[in-house]
Amino acid sequence: MEEAEERKLLLRRLFYSDRDLFEVGKDCGIDWFNQFEKKFAKDLYAYFSDEERKIALEKLATEPNSQAFVQAVNKVFGKKPRYLEIDRFVGEHFYFDGKEVKLEDRREWLKEEVRKAIKETKGRAVYFLRAIISLYPDFWDKAYGGASWDKILAAIRSLGGTYPSPRDLAILKSYGIYFKTGSRRYPTHTVPEEMIPVIKEVLLEEIISSKGK
Repeated sequence: MEEAEERKLLLRRLFYSDRDLFEVGKDCGIDWFNQFEKKFAKDLYAYFSDEERKIALEKLATEPNSQAFVQAVNKVFGKKPRYLEIDRFVGEHFYFDGKEVKLEDRREWLKEEVRKAIKETKGRAVYFLRAIISLYPDFWDKAYGGASWDKILAAIRSLGGTYPSPRDLAILKSYGIYFKTGSRRYPTHTVPEEMIPVIKEVLLEEIISSKGK
């Protein structure tokens, strides 16, 4: 994944408020954000229009250098306690451990985590992960991300796989490669988007290995 796309994904995961994006932009010294100083100073609930938010994300994704971006994100993120549905980010360019963002490529480590999770679930995680990824992005929820349980089960059936047990899901969750997302009324199930290329690589290894047995 390109660094600019990782930055956008990371910003959306860590920050739910436009004020946070504004503060990151100001801390990065991006002039475009200066025009909103009075707006955010005067109104506690100020927000960007859809077009402004799109521009803000593009500016943050492309203008500051990587070190300045990480420093600004960590500074703003650390200003208050936060609840995150997905409290991890493992990309090619950035790593987030739930506390701070680092300029670090942890993909090889992630591969080992996925392999261990598959082993602990006796291979059942393969079909579950394949199902979720096969539904991305067309059948993922546009608001919450992830796929609904009924779509995942249908995808597993079409792959000829077995359904995961509650213990399997707990194991995947403990490795930080599966998260229950959405709302109480509309629950969804997801794997972090930046992890999909790595997970697919490991799943392909498993498929090739199983055919050779």
